[in-house]
Amino acid sequence: MPLPSPSRRFLLSAAALTAAGALSAAGWQRRTHRRYPPQGRMLPLPSGPAHVVEGGRADGPALVLIHGSDGVAHDWPTSPLWPLLAPHYRLIAPDRLGHGYTPAGEEITVAAGARQLAELLDALGVERATLLGHSYGAPVALALAEQRPERVGGLVLVSPLAFPAPGLTRQLARLLAWPPAGWLVTRILLIPLGLAVVELEGGRAFAPAPMPHPWRRMMRAFSLRRSQLLALAEENRTIARELAALVPGYAALRMPIALLAGTQDALSPADDHAVPLAGQVPGAQLQLLDGGHQLHWTHPQEVAAAVRQVAWQGARKGAAL
Repeated sequence: MPLPSPSRRFLLSAAALTAAGALSAAGWQRRTHRRYPPQGRMLPLPSGPAHVVEGGRADGPALVLIHGSDGVAHDWPTSPLWPLLAPHYRLIAPDRLGHGYTPAGEEITVAAGARQLAELLDALGVERATLLGHSYGAPVALALAEQRPERVGGLVLVSPLAFPAPGLTRQLARLLAWPPAGWLVTRILLIPLGLAVVELEGGRAFAPAPMPHPWRRMMRAFSLRRSQLLALAEENRTIARELAALVPGYAALRMPIALLAGTQDALSPADDHAVPLAGQVPGAQLQLLDGGHQLHWTHPQEVAAAVRQVAWQGARKGAAL
Protein backbone atom coordinates (compact mmCIF):
# COMPACT_ATOMS: atom_id res chain seq x y z
CA MET A 1 0.00 0.00 0.00
CA PRO A 2 1.62 3.34 -1.01
CA LEU A 3 2.36 5.89 1.68
CA PRO A 4 0.37 9.13 1.60
CA SER A 5 2.11 12.08 0.01
CA PRO A 6 3.59 14.76 2.36
CA SER A 7 0.75 17.15 1.52
CA ARG A 8 -1.85 14.47 2.21
CA ARG A 9 -0.17 13.59 5.52
CA PHE A 10 -0.20 17.27 6.47
CA LEU A 11 -3.91 17.58 5.68
CA LEU A 12 -4.71 14.42 7.62
CA SER A 13 -2.70 15.65 10.61
CA ALA A 14 -4.38 19.06 10.49
CA ALA A 15 -7.80 17.45 10.33
CA ALA A 16 -6.97 15.19 13.28
CA LEU A 17 -5.68 18.13 15.35
CA THR A 18 -8.74 20.19 14.51
CA ALA A 19 -11.08 17.38 15.51
CA ALA A 20 -9.16 16.76 18.73
CA GLY A 21 -9.15 20.46 19.58
CA ALA A 22 -12.86 20.79 18.89
CA LEU A 23 -13.68 17.75 21.02
CA SER A 24 -11.50 19.00 23.89
CA ALA A 25 -13.08 22.46 23.75
CA ALA A 26 -16.59 21.00 23.65
CA GLY A 27 -15.81 18.77 26.62
CA TRP A 28 -14.41 21.70 28.58
CA GLN A 29 -17.50 23.77 27.81
CA ARG A 30 -19.74 21.00 29.17
CA ARG A 31 -17.65 20.83 32.35
CA THR A 32 -17.87 24.62 32.72
CA HIS A 33 -21.66 24.45 32.46
CA ARG A 34 -21.79 21.74 35.13
CA ARG A 35 -19.40 23.51 37.50
CA TYR A 36 -20.68 27.06 36.91
CA PRO A 37 -24.25 26.79 35.61
CA PRO A 38 -26.09 30.03 34.90
CA GLN A 39 -26.76 31.58 38.31
CA GLY A 40 -29.39 33.92 37.00
CA ARG A 41 -31.93 33.99 34.22
CA MET A 42 -31.90 34.60 30.50
CA LEU A 43 -33.78 37.77 29.61
CA PRO A 44 -35.07 38.22 26.04
CA LEU A 45 -33.88 41.71 25.07
CA PRO A 46 -34.33 43.45 21.70
CA SER A 47 -30.59 43.02 21.03
CA GLY A 48 -30.69 39.33 21.96
CA PRO A 49 -30.84 37.17 25.09
CA ALA A 50 -28.80 38.24 28.11
CA HIS A 51 -27.83 36.23 31.17
CA VAL A 52 -28.36 38.25 34.34
CA VAL A 53 -27.42 37.36 37.92
CA GLU A 54 -29.54 39.08 40.57
CA GLY A 55 -29.36 39.27 44.33
CA GLY A 56 -29.56 41.52 47.34
CA ARG A 57 -32.71 43.31 48.43
CA ALA A 58 -35.54 43.04 45.93
CA ASP A 59 -36.94 46.36 47.23
CA GLY A 60 -33.57 48.11 47.45
CA PRO A 61 -32.15 50.80 45.16
CA ALA A 62 -30.89 49.27 41.91
CA LEU A 63 -27.15 48.76 41.49
CA VAL A 64 -25.90 47.37 38.16
CA LEU A 65 -22.47 45.71 38.31
CA ILE A 66 -20.66 45.68 34.95
CA HIS A 67 -17.70 43.33 34.60
CA GLY A 68 -14.54 43.97 32.60
CA SER A 69 -13.06 42.42 29.49
CA ASP A 70 -12.80 38.62 29.75
CA GLY A 71 -14.89 38.91 32.91
CA VAL A 72 -18.23 37.28 33.67
CA ALA A 73 -21.26 38.02 35.82
CA HIS A 74 -20.20 35.16 38.12
CA ASP A 75 -17.23 37.32 39.18
CA TRP A 76 -19.42 39.55 41.32
CA PRO A 77 -21.14 37.01 43.61
CA THR A 78 -17.83 35.14 43.89
CA SER A 79 -16.03 38.29 45.10
CA PRO A 80 -15.93 39.58 48.70
CA LEU A 81 -17.72 42.75 47.57
CA TRP A 82 -21.10 41.07 46.92
CA PRO A 83 -21.99 40.26 50.57
CA LEU A 84 -21.14 43.84 51.56
CA LEU A 85 -23.64 45.21 49.02
CA ALA A 86 -26.39 42.58 49.20
CA PRO A 87 -28.08 43.83 52.42
CA HIS A 88 -28.58 47.30 50.94
CA TYR A 89 -29.16 47.12 47.18
CA ARG A 90 -30.98 45.30 44.44
CA LEU A 91 -27.96 43.79 42.70
CA ILE A 92 -28.06 43.27 38.94
CA ALA A 93 -25.01 41.69 37.26
CA PRO A 94 -25.30 40.92 33.54
CA ASP A 95 -22.95 38.91 31.40
CA ARG A 96 -21.92 41.46 28.78
CA LEU A 97 -22.14 40.69 25.07
CA GLY A 98 -20.12 37.60 24.17
CA HIS A 99 -19.14 36.89 27.77
CA GLY A 100 -20.29 34.12 30.08
CA TYR A 101 -23.71 32.92 29.00
CA THR A 102 -24.72 35.96 26.91
CA PRO A 103 -24.32 35.48 23.14
CA ALA A 104 -22.23 38.00 21.21
CA GLY A 105 -25.05 39.36 19.08
CA GLU A 106 -24.32 41.44 16.00
CA GLU A 107 -21.46 43.46 17.51
CA ILE A 108 -19.27 43.60 20.59
CA THR A 109 -18.65 47.29 21.23
CA VAL A 110 -18.93 49.81 24.04
CA ALA A 111 -21.93 51.42 22.34
CA ALA A 112 -23.68 48.07 21.93
CA GLY A 113 -22.96 47.30 25.58
CA ALA A 114 -24.59 50.57 26.64
CA ARG A 115 -27.67 49.79 24.55
CA GLN A 116 -27.83 46.34 26.15
CA LEU A 117 -27.79 47.98 29.61
CA ALA A 118 -30.65 50.33 28.71
CA GLU A 119 -32.67 47.37 27.41
CA LEU A 120 -31.88 45.45 30.58
CA LEU A 121 -33.15 48.28 32.79
CA ASP A 122 -36.34 48.42 30.73
CA ALA A 123 -36.85 44.66 31.01
CA LEU A 124 -36.38 44.74 34.78
CA GLY A 125 -38.60 47.78 35.29
CA VAL A 126 -35.75 49.93 36.61
CA GLU A 127 -36.08 53.60 35.76
CA ARG A 128 -32.80 54.74 37.30
CA ALA A 129 -29.80 52.86 38.68
CA THR A 130 -26.35 53.36 40.09
CA LEU A 131 -23.76 51.77 37.81
CA LEU A 132 -20.60 50.09 39.08
CA GLY A 133 -18.23 49.52 36.17
CA HIS A 134 -14.91 47.69 36.48
CA SER A 135 -12.15 48.06 33.88
CA TYR A 136 -13.82 47.72 30.43
CA GLY A 137 -17.15 47.90 32.25
CA ALA A 138 -16.38 51.55 33.06
CA PRO A 139 -16.60 52.84 29.46
CA VAL A 140 -19.84 50.89 29.02
CA ALA A 141 -21.22 52.70 32.09
CA LEU A 142 -19.86 56.03 30.84
CA ALA A 143 -21.46 55.48 27.43
CA LEU A 144 -24.89 54.91 28.99
CA ALA A 145 -24.40 57.97 31.21
CA GLU A 146 -23.63 60.06 28.13
CA GLN A 147 -26.45 58.63 25.99
CA ARG A 148 -29.18 58.28 28.65
CA PRO A 149 -28.22 60.39 31.69
CA GLU A 150 -31.76 60.21 33.07
CA ARG A 151 -31.29 56.44 33.60
CA VAL A 152 -28.08 56.80 35.64
CA GLY A 153 -28.25 57.90 39.27
CA GLY A 154 -24.48 57.77 39.73
CA LEU A 155 -21.29 56.06 38.61
CA VAL A 156 -18.73 54.09 40.59
CA LEU A 157 -15.82 53.35 38.26
CA VAL A 158 -13.23 50.90 39.53
CA SER A 159 -9.87 50.64 37.73
CA PRO A 160 -11.51 52.33 34.75
CA LEU A 161 -10.45 52.49 31.14
CA ALA A 162 -11.28 56.00 29.97
CA PHE A 163 -8.76 57.27 27.40
CA PRO A 164 -7.06 55.84 24.29
CA ALA A 165 -3.72 55.57 26.08
CA PRO A 166 -0.77 53.59 24.66
CA GLY A 167 -0.73 49.86 25.33
CA LEU A 168 -4.48 49.27 25.28
CA THR A 169 -4.45 46.77 22.41
CA ARG A 170 -3.06 43.39 23.42
CA GLN A 171 -1.03 41.17 21.13
CA LEU A 172 -3.75 38.54 21.41
CA ALA A 173 -6.23 40.85 19.67
CA ARG A 174 -3.82 41.42 16.80
CA LEU A 175 -3.16 37.70 16.55
CA LEU A 176 -6.82 36.68 16.43
CA ALA A 177 -7.61 39.42 13.90
CA TRP A 178 -5.47 37.54 11.35
CA PRO A 179 -7.83 34.82 10.02
CA PRO A 180 -5.33 31.92 9.81
CA ALA A 181 -4.14 32.57 13.35
CA GLY A 182 -7.68 33.05 14.63
CA TRP A 183 -8.71 29.73 13.12
CA LEU A 184 -5.69 27.92 14.58
CA VAL A 185 -6.07 29.40 18.05
CA THR A 186 -9.81 28.96 18.51
CA ARG A 187 -9.96 25.44 17.10
CA ILE A 188 -6.70 23.79 18.11
CA LEU A 189 -4.94 25.89 20.76
CA LEU A 190 -7.99 27.10 22.68
CA ILE A 191 -7.33 25.25 25.94
CA PRO A 192 -3.59 26.01 26.34
CA LEU A 193 -4.08 29.62 25.26
CA GLY A 194 -7.06 30.11 27.58
CA LEU A 195 -5.07 28.75 30.51
CA ALA A 196 -2.18 31.06 29.64
CA VAL A 197 -4.51 34.07 29.50
CA VAL A 198 -5.83 33.29 32.98
CA GLU A 199 -2.39 32.85 34.53
CA LEU A 200 -0.62 35.75 32.82
CA GLU A 201 -3.40 38.34 32.69
CA GLY A 202 -4.87 37.23 36.01
CA GLY A 203 -1.49 37.53 37.67
CA ARG A 204 -1.05 41.04 36.29
CA ALA A 205 -4.59 42.00 37.29
CA PHE A 206 -4.21 41.04 40.96
CA ALA A 207 -0.58 42.08 41.45
CA PRO A 208 0.82 42.91 43.93
CA ALA A 209 -1.77 40.67 45.65
CA PRO A 210 -1.82 36.93 44.92
CA MET A 211 -4.50 35.58 42.61
CA PRO A 212 -7.36 34.14 44.74
CA HIS A 213 -8.07 30.48 44.12
CA PRO A 214 -11.85 30.98 43.60
CA TRP A 215 -11.15 33.55 40.87
CA ARG A 216 -8.55 31.35 39.15
CA ARG A 217 -10.88 28.34 39.20
CA MET A 218 -13.80 30.36 37.85
CA MET A 219 -11.86 32.04 35.05
CA ARG A 220 -10.11 28.82 34.05
CA ALA A 221 -13.59 27.54 33.31
CA PHE A 222 -14.89 30.55 31.39
CA SER A 223 -11.75 31.71 29.55
CA LEU A 224 -11.50 28.37 27.76
CA ARG A 225 -14.72 29.01 25.89
CA ARG A 226 -14.25 30.07 22.26
CA SER A 227 -16.89 32.80 22.54
CA GLN A 228 -15.15 34.32 25.57
CA LEU A 229 -11.75 34.45 23.86
CA LEU A 230 -13.19 35.98 20.69
CA ALA A 231 -15.08 38.62 22.71
CA LEU A 232 -11.88 39.53 24.57
CA ALA A 233 -10.00 39.91 21.28
CA GLU A 234 -12.73 41.97 19.61
CA GLU A 235 -13.02 44.35 22.56
CA ASN A 236 -9.27 44.88 22.66
CA ARG A 237 -9.19 45.48 18.92
CA THR A 238 -11.70 48.35 18.99
CA ILE A 239 -11.31 49.87 22.47
CA ALA A 240 -8.95 52.73 21.59
CA ARG A 241 -11.23 54.34 19.01
CA GLU A 242 -14.31 53.76 21.16
CA LEU A 243 -12.73 55.53 24.12
CA ALA A 244 -11.73 58.41 21.84
CA ALA A 245 -15.40 58.79 20.90
CA LEU A 246 -16.43 58.98 24.58
CA VAL A 247 -13.88 61.57 25.72
CA PRO A 248 -15.69 64.70 24.43
CA GLY A 249 -18.73 63.88 26.57
CA TYR A 250 -16.96 63.54 29.92
CA ALA A 251 -17.16 67.21 30.85
CA ALA A 252 -20.96 67.22 30.43
CA LEU A 253 -21.58 64.47 33.01
CA ARG A 254 -23.43 65.80 36.05
CA MET A 255 -24.35 62.72 38.10
CA PRO A 256 -22.32 61.77 41.23
CA ILE A 257 -19.17 59.91 40.19
CA ALA A 258 -16.58 58.06 42.29
CA LEU A 259 -13.32 56.81 40.78
CA LEU A 260 -11.21 54.17 42.50
CA ALA A 261 -7.82 53.21 41.10
CA GLY A 262 -4.85 51.18 42.24
CA THR A 263 -1.46 52.84 42.34
CA GLN A 264 0.09 49.58 41.10
CA ASP A 265 -2.45 48.81 38.38
CA ALA A 266 -0.57 47.50 35.33
CA LEU A 267 -3.65 47.04 33.13
CA SER A 268 -5.32 50.47 33.38
CA PRO A 269 -2.72 52.71 35.05
CA ALA A 270 -4.30 55.43 37.16
CA ASP A 271 -2.19 58.17 35.56
CA ASP A 272 -3.51 57.19 32.12
CA HIS A 273 -7.19 56.84 33.01
CA ALA A 274 -8.66 57.59 36.47
CA VAL A 275 -6.54 60.66 37.23
CA PRO A 276 -7.21 62.52 33.95
CA LEU A 277 -10.87 61.44 34.07
CA ALA A 278 -11.21 63.06 37.50
CA GLY A 279 -9.80 66.23 35.97
CA GLN A 280 -12.41 66.30 33.21
CA VAL A 281 -15.58 65.33 35.09
CA PRO A 282 -16.96 68.08 37.33
CA GLY A 283 -17.23 66.96 40.95
CA ALA A 284 -15.79 63.47 40.42
CA GLN A 285 -14.25 62.01 43.58
CA LEU A 286 -10.94 60.18 43.04
CA GLN A 287 -9.55 57.65 45.51
CA LEU A 288 -6.12 56.13 44.89
CA LEU A 289 -5.57 52.84 46.71
CA ASP A 290 -2.42 50.84 47.33
CA GLY A 291 -3.32 47.96 45.05
CA GLY A 292 -3.65 46.65 41.53
CA HIS A 293 -6.49 46.22 39.05
CA GLN A 294 -8.92 43.94 40.92
CA LEU A 295 -9.91 46.35 43.68
CA HIS A 296 -13.36 44.82 44.18
CA TRP A 297 -11.51 41.69 45.34
CA THR A 298 -8.61 43.26 47.22
CA HIS A 299 -10.31 46.41 48.61
CA PRO A 300 -14.02 45.52 48.89
CA GLN A 301 -14.66 47.79 51.88
CA GLU A 302 -13.44 50.87 50.02
CA VAL A 303 -15.49 50.01 46.94
CA ALA A 304 -18.61 49.40 49.04
CA ALA A 305 -18.12 52.75 50.80
CA ALA A 306 -17.89 54.52 47.43
CA VAL A 307 -21.10 52.81 46.29
CA ARG A 308 -22.91 53.95 49.44
CA GLN A 309 -21.77 57.55 48.96
CA VAL A 310 -22.68 57.73 45.27
CA ALA A 311 -26.04 55.98 45.75
CA TRP A 312 -26.92 58.38 48.58
CA GLN A 313 -25.92 61.43 46.54
CA GLY A 314 -27.78 60.12 43.51
CA ALA A 315 -30.94 59.52 45.54
CA ARG A 316 -30.83 63.06 46.92
CA LYS A 317 -30.30 64.52 43.47
CA GLY A 318 -33.08 62.37 42.01
CA ALA A 319 -35.49 63.46 44.74
CA ALA A 320 -34.73 67.10 43.95
CA LEU A 321 -35.55 66.73 40.23
